[in-house]
Amino acid sequence: MDATIQSDQNIRILQIYNVYRFFLALLLLLSFLTGATTTQLGNHDPAVFLYTTLTLLAFSLFIIFVLKPEHTFTRRQRLLSTLFIIDILCIALLTYSSRGVLSGLGLLHLVTIAAGSILIVGRMSTFLAAIASIATIYSEVYLSFTRNVVANQYIQSGLLGALLFAASLYLQGLAVRMRRSAQLAAEQASNILSLEQLNHLIIQRMRTGIVVVGATGEVITANDAAYQMLANHSVQDTMPSGSATLKLPNTLLENLAQWQSNNDLRIPTFKTQKNGPQLQANFAYLTPQTNSSVLIFLEDSSQIIQRVRQMKLASLGRLTASIAHEIRNPLGAISHASQLLKENETLEPADQRLLEIVLSHCARVNHIIEDVLHMSQHKKDNTERINLDDWVSQFVAEYCEAHQVKGTITIDIEPRDIEVRVITSQLQQILNNLVENGLRYSAKATNEENLLIKGRLDIKANTLRPTLQVIDNGIGIDPQTEEHLFEPFHTTESTGTGLGLYISKELCEANQAQLSYRRTKDDKSCFSIHFAHPDRNID
Repeated sequence: MDATIQSDQNIRILQIYNVYRFFLALLLLLSFLTGATTTQLGNHDPAVFLYTTLTLLAFSLFIIFVLKPEHTFTRRQRLLSTLFIIDILCIALLTYSSRGVLSGLGLLHLVTIAAGSILIVGRMSTFLAAIASIATIYSEVYLSFTRNVVANQYIQSGLLGALLFAASLYLQGLAVRMRRSAQLAAEQASNILSLEQLNHLIIQRMRTGIVVVGATGEVITANDAAYQMLANHSVQDTMPSGSATLKLPNTLLENLAQWQSNNDLRIPTFKTQKNGPQLQANFAYLTPQTNSSVLIFLEDSSQIIQRVRQMKLASLGRLTASIAHEIRNPLGAISHASQLLKENETLEPADQRLLEIVLSHCARVNHIIEDVLHMSQHKKDNTERINLDDWVSQFVAEYCEAHQVKGTITIDIEPRDIEVRVITSQLQQILNNLVENGLRYSAKATNEENLLIKGRLDIKANTLRPTLQVIDNGIGIDPQTEEHLFEPFHTTESTGTGLGLYISKELCEANQAQLSYRRTKDDKSCFSIHFAHPDRNID
């Protein structure tokens, strides 16, 4: 373990030892000044005892208020060794001035040696025991030769020195085991923390929304995907992590209550907003007890639905290709025979009217077949990332030239650098249908083929998403018709097939976009295409 990086536990031990040093010096000073004689304090050399006690007291105050324990550990351990050596020398002088080991003050070396053995790494802690032993024996020798004191305490001094060495060696081994245990605990804590961070990162990056709901229905935690899926139900309050508090929609709460009453129940998909993605919720208890918290898994079914729709388009393409010959051959024969029969000048007007009905419905059936074939013929195309302003401008120019538009199609896309990722041939088919409908209804209402194509960046699920709007000047769609607007074969036109908007919506969803309808503030009809983020892979 690196000597320059000590644990908080060692710092606390040093703090306790510093306090011990202060109270030891204070207690010895007070005992000496009050004339206590039971321990023979300073009875051999009072001046040395007094000055040494004052020095130790001043030294302890300096250590406590000036030299902080954390500063001691951030430097080389020689400084820490120096502090303990000063303590040993002070205790040796106190022992000498009190007639040697007979005073019992030599036992104070044990506390210093114990602290040094725990806090100092390496042979220096053994060196401290050697210094203390030598100082104890030397004081006894000095007393016997210079102060005419009977030298009868050599055995006690030697035993004290041996005790100091034994304590040092034992505590060194204990300190090594403590350091290894602390290092192992730190490594395990670091591994657990890394694993927790990794799990948290994985959960936050998962596309599956995860919500933990308490037994009383409150949201305990949720990952980023859940916040994006349920963003419209977040209130402005914040959680400790700084994220918005999540409020579960009523539909999800109802599904949770149904599952709690019957755990085998298959929960249907639901939407949190009108044009939002289809969500599939699955539930599980965190513990075997049914009154525990519940883990909610939210799956965005958009990609699954997209694949299903692409498979459906492919199936429709194969189906229509297989039956086109069977339908078109007799249909062509009926149409051709009707045209030949219509050229007969002897037909009555009523018969002529019947032939016109036959030809009209033949054309309508043929139109339906072409629409379905057109819907599925781009199933193998790849997506392209395009600049929306440039692409729409080119589309409008080609459309006006091909259809000889007599009015004005205005383009308003801001900012100009909006990009989308789509199958361009399918986007062209969608806009062809929307622009054709918009121009037709504008002409009916105002006798002018005027249209506005508007592009913006809108916030959906906390993400900026491109939106393209086609706004016409028609009379709009009544609420009853709006409910069935995107249903197949639903039309208000006598000559329509009812597949245009249905196909447009299917193609939008195949590109992970949504097609919606609304009335603007000035009561105009607006069809909006909400694109997916351009960085999202929709292939």
